[in-house]
Amino acid sequence: MNFEGETVRFVIGLCISAAAAIYTWIATRDKDNSQHIEAVEKTLGRRIAEHGNRLGVVEKDVEVMKTMLEHMPSKDEFAELQGDMKALKVAQESVADQVRTVRASLNRIEDFLLNGRGQ
Repeated sequence: MNFEGETVRFVIGLCISAAAAIYTWIATRDKDNSQHIEAVEKTLGRRIAEHGNRLGVVEKDVEVMKTMLEHMPSKDEFAELQGDMKALKVAQESVADQVRTVRASLNRIEDFLLNGRGQ
């Protein structure tokens, strides 16, 4: 097979052009992938930071709730409080009855004084 000089140069130029095109395609694709990976890393880092901040808030809330639960009365203490509330209700009703009695007496005294019988 005899190749003339121009044919050889054409084939070599074609091979170099093809190699350059392939290299450019690979390099560009690699660059695009690198940019995409960087974007994903930034987004992921930001989201992790956001969740980390939320996690800190949630942990504080859990600690507050634990503290509240530690200081809440037990079932037996609630039952005792309920009994105390009933006793207070009975005492309040008794005081209310006494106040009504005193108010009735005051009304009679007021009527007596207003009608001039106290002069």
